[in-house]
Amino acid sequence: MKSKKLIKKAAMKTWKFSSVYCAFFKRNKIIYDSPYFVKKKLTKNEEKEYLDYWKAVSPIVNLKTVEITKSVSGIFDKRIVPEEFLPLYIEPSLNNDKRVAFLGNKSIYNKWFGRGIFPKDFFHKLNNSYYSYDFEVIEDINKFIENEITSKDFPIVIKPNKDTYGGKNIHFVNNKEQMKQIIQLYPNLVVQEKLHQSQLIDAFNEESVNSVRVCIYRDNKNVLHVVNASIRMGVNGSLDNLSDGGIVCNIKPDGMLNVYANDRYAKKFFKHPDSGFIFDNKKFPLYNDMIDTSIKVAKNIIDARLISLDMALDANNIWRCIEINLGGQTILFAQYAGEPFLGEYTDEVIRNLQSK
Repeated sequence: MKSKKLIKKAAMKTWKFSSVYCAFFKRNKIIYDSPYFVKKKLTKNEEKEYLDYWKAVSPIVNLKTVEITKSVSGIFDKRIVPEEFLPLYIEPSLNNDKRVAFLGNKSIYNKWFGRGIFPKDFFHKLNNSYYSYDFEVIEDINKFIENEITSKDFPIVIKPNKDTYGGKNIHFVNNKEQMKQIIQLYPNLVVQEKLHQSQLIDAFNEESVNSVRVCIYRDNKNVLHVVNASIRMGVNGSLDNLSDGGIVCNIKPDGMLNVYANDRYAKKFFKHPDSGFIFDNKKFPLYNDMIDTSIKVAKNIIDARLISLDMALDANNIWRCIEINLGGQTILFAQYAGEPFLGEYTDEVIRNLQSK
């Protein structure tokens, strides 16, 4: 019985390894085949320095991530994380306590963190049962909608409350009849207010909600650090997710924007294709306030050391958190701007992996 478990565990490990490398191979091939991509080969010294640095984690090190990063940004940095290493080694090591997974459920946010930071909840659906914003059972959902939802509440956001990535299955409804139809589609969902975006963020692209991905690392002394932040913007009516056609611009630690944004396949944009907003030499609005709010949220996320928050600046110029990401995090936002995903804490993460 023990040997069967070991064989099964080894097979699962091999399957995950192969599937991760295959997925990034496919995406990287699209990048290399793109007419917008100009490859800048690594020098022999750069190859050696990179392989020597990351072989402490695994003897199999793919050079494609660092070569793409150098080609896009013009910067070589040995601390650029091989993309395959994040799901294979880094995330499992830093977020290895499965008990924290409940914070991936969007219906929990206001209950756990208190009201005011996350969007207001109108009601929830959990395993096909309906609950009010304070988790009282709703016996008749249609009656609840008629009595509790007003015309002033619209537009309203309806989305699955767990296991969603890339902005999939998000619905914006404008009336009660639309709401009644959409909530039948999913066994688990949350119904929320639609945040009205600050005019300061409208400058990037007023046609989409432009959220900021803030990545936070908890170090060996339990101190939280923002390791990178990037604003995501919709394009041609898309959501701001890269998988939906959006673009992303890295924000430097001093609050200045990177000189360009990029899409998921490393195409560079020196200005927003719709609004014409130029990224170069621009200070990101209320950057320090965003960092403070992000750290405040992260302090309440127990037993996780790598946390990505999606932040939005509302019409009152108050930073709100839209979503918490503890798995399936994205590193290209920072790295395609030449910034190592883990920044100055890369060495610490590698040492921790070596000691396991």
